[in-house]
Amino acid sequence: MGGAFGGGGGGFPFPMKAGGGLLGVIILIAIVVITQLGGGNNAGSPGLGAQSGAVDDATSGDVGGEVACTTETEQVVCGAVDDVLLYWDSQFPVSFQGTFAGTDTVFFSDATNTGCGQASAQTGPFYCPVDQLVYFDLDFLEQLQSRFGATGDLAAQYIVAHEYGHHVQNITGISDRTNAAQQQFPDAANEFSVALELQADCFAGAWASSVAERGLFDREGEIDEALGAAEAVGDDRIMESAGQEVNPESFTHGSAEQRRTWFAKGFDTGDPEQCTTFNNSLAP
Repeated sequence: MGGAFGGGGGGFPFPMKAGGGLLGVIILIAIVVITQLGGGNNAGSPGLGAQSGAVDDATSGDVGGEVACTTETEQVVCGAVDDVLLYWDSQFPVSFQGTFAGTDTVFFSDATNTGCGQASAQTGPFYCPVDQLVYFDLDFLEQLQSRFGATGDLAAQYIVAHEYGHHVQNITGISDRTNAAQQQFPDAANEFSVALELQADCFAGAWASSVAERGLFDREGEIDEALGAAEAVGDDRIMESAGQEVNPESFTHGSAEQRRTWFAKGFDTGDPEQCTTFNNSLAP
């Protein structure tokens, strides 16, 4: 692997050299599982304790004791969690007023019980809006890294930023308002889902902007790879790669152009309040 986020304070290298194929697969899994587990609630993306406060659920599926974040993959995830949480701890009062209510990240293997139901290793990393926890199957990440021959650092970092973006949506009530709008206007349910996902991408871009401001990119043009990754997981790209006819009415996460555009907007503005994906509003 390349460099990873540091486990504590201070500077850390921020590698942007993950393979687009692997990154697309992981991000896709991370954002699709919310619908699968949450009954259509797409809200969700990473106060932690020592070493990021992640809790180990490696065997039982119940939240267990803290992990030390010792393996290289754990360090990548824990470091990213720490940095995203620090970002929202300072940015949340500015953008949404009040104090940011952090959450914990659960590491699991094989299967785990969540407030959103049972999840298996096939689910991949996800955020559950019911118990407000972020779940990472580290074995799953390592398997994909091995299969695709990519470092996976950026993939894990992107997942953390996206899933904690969903957490922000959850604790601010954006996700609840989205669910209510979907129930009130069922014919537009997919459009609301797309807006929620694009906003999480935009929030992730705003966080990435703060990383750039701190000079943590290895080189100036590396953000282009993140933008390309967001574009690669557009619904149209996924349908095309699966040999399906592209049907915009069935989009749930946004087109390649939309995903790239909104991640870029978050990055370019560095302002979560500009993530107005709901018809020029932060929420429906």
